[in-house]
Amino acid sequence: MAALVLISGAAAWILAGHSQESKPVASRSAASPAAAAELSERLPISGLLYTWTGSDERIARAQQHLITACMKKQGFDYESAPIPKAADVADARPTPFGLESLDPPGPDSDQTLPPEPHESAAYVHALFGDPGKRISATGKFLKVTRPATGCQADAEKRLLGDGRLRWLQLRLQVGDGEKESRQRLEKDAAFRAANQRWQQCMRQAGIKVNDPLQLLQGLPADTDVRTNPATRADVHCKADTGYLATAYTRLAAAQRAWLARSPRVLTDWKTLARRQDAAARTVLGKA
Repeated sequence: MAALVLISGAAAWILAGHSQESKPVASRSAASPAAAAELSERLPISGLLYTWTGSDERIARAQQHLITACMKKQGFDYESAPIPKAADVADARPTPFGLESLDPPGPDSDQTLPPEPHESAAYVHALFGDPGKRISATGKFLKVTRPATGCQADAEKRLLGDGRLRWLQLRLQVGDGEKESRQRLEKDAAFRAANQRWQQCMRQAGIKVNDPLQLLQGLPADTDVRTNPATRADVHCKADTGYLATAYTRLAAAQRAWLARSPRVLTDWKTLARRQDAAARTVLGKA
């Protein structure tokens, strides 16, 4: 039997430890995908959420091992989706400012997974426990719940101890910080000036649009970004005006400011990430 991989301390909520000041960048340094990726890596909150490290892989493998053993004791075969290597998801980062190149996006891993088979009620109960017993945390934008019993919950407890609810809260808080930082960016003078330069460049190409995201959202689903005049102008204008360099630099500043206002979030995140990694090493026999 198969089930989707269940990762408590990984996936979209990863500790990268990137909280340093951004390095100065040249105004036209983001004219290539590699340069844009380098700029994105300087975002401290995004580093927490999207960077997949060897530690994250280890935590995922430990949780997989614990769940498999727990399910076997109850008479079930548990097989999760393959756990990705860090190098395989190195570029699994969002692009908050739309297109960064004319290269077509890679395949969506969520869409390439095989369909999850139908499992028996007993299997689901063993894995996820009593559906009436759950833990929950509420952020400013989302509410998340997790099983309180079952093999998945037991595995998470083994790795997090009494910090399981706090980890859930931190995941939401950091996600809130990402959204709030992006919202604050709209009022940043340097970012607004960069957007105005981009708008002017686009108008010279005969395209009137407020910002890169509006342009991207207005494209038909089957648009070939390599040949579409609007997307070609978008990428050209970003490079010509230094838009991405300014946008990423100012977003990094906004994210650092959010973390400075919430110092306990980063401290607790690192503490619980280290706790999970230490427990994972023990589970895997690498202590």
